[in-house]
Amino acid sequence: MPAKYNAKYSLRLNTYFDGQGKVFPALSLIIMVIFAPLAVKNLIIGEYALGLLIAIFICAFLADSNALLKGRALPINENIIAILAISCVSLTLFTLGAGTIFWIFPVSIIISFSFPLITSIIFNSLLLLTATTYVFLNYDVADSLRFFFAFLLTACAVHLLLRQIDALHTLLKEESSKDALTGALNRRQLNLFLSDALANKIHYHNDSTLIMIDVDHFKQINDIYGHAKGDEVLINLVSDIRAQIRESDLLFRVGGEEFVVLLPNTQLKTAEKVAQKLRANIKTSALLDNRTITVSLGLCATGNGLTQTKWMSCADKALYAAKQRGRDRVCLYNLNQNRIEDVAA
Repeated sequence: MPAKYNAKYSLRLNTYFDGQGKVFPALSLIIMVIFAPLAVKNLIIGEYALGLLIAIFICAFLADSNALLKGRALPINENIIAILAISCVSLTLFTLGAGTIFWIFPVSIIISFSFPLITSIIFNSLLLLTATTYVFLNYDVADSLRFFFAFLLTACAVHLLLRQIDALHTLLKEESSKDALTGALNRRQLNLFLSDALANKIHYHNDSTLIMIDVDHFKQINDIYGHAKGDEVLINLVSDIRAQIRESDLLFRVGGEEFVVLLPNTQLKTAEKVAQKLRANIKTSALLDNRTITVSLGLCATGNGLTQTKWMSCADKALYAAKQRGRDRVCLYNLNQNRIEDVAA
């Protein structure tokens, strides 16, 4: 999502929802229900500084929440929002007294869930410093130490829990984006990257090329050697393709023995060389003992007015032609002339 703000990398909660800001409307409602009455109450009782500060915090949070939901740049830096929240709690504590000490804990937990580890530790340390200062000034040492260790234990427990959640989220995201057998990206990821490539063509006029790859006579391999050997061939094939393409190129499994390589910012002539190199190297690779494995490849580059469906369809037609014309070859779909051509070895 090149055009969208990358707050998903700086806000922990946003990463759990793929940077779409889905959680923030619910948080906004909670903030409004809880804090708006507090702001009004403090303005009524004459605590104008506190009431105004809480109102500013609410408005700032709502502005950023709306921006995140729409994928726009944050009008107010997220760190400023956290500082406003800490300032509200601190001023509440020193203005209204000990009865408000309990606000420290929910604010600390929300900060922990909202920010990356280091950032949340810094903000929680500020909270702890403020609250502990107040407690030591107004309570005896024993009670002050009880509060200090209770807060510290709560913060540590929350951070340990969040580390486990982060690890599980990363694992789940990886498993949902990759093919379980080969580790190649799956069809859902292909659709996302095709959309980005087409947008790149429209906005920046940068070509990208699809290479569709199909293993020749794969059914025979399964029938003769068994499905376990067939799986081994696919795993070795993916490893072989990855070794030959650039780090920026993307490999997807879209069917049983069918794969797609997306070459971003790559014109058709360059892609033809890549495809022929892939075909030749796969043929000489030891993907299966005592049997030469070949592949057929179909190419199609981006063009004006091209949709995802048509792009895939044209690459698939080129692949089908390669198989019809004898396999172990590369064909391309020429969008300008609306025809399929052989690619010279």
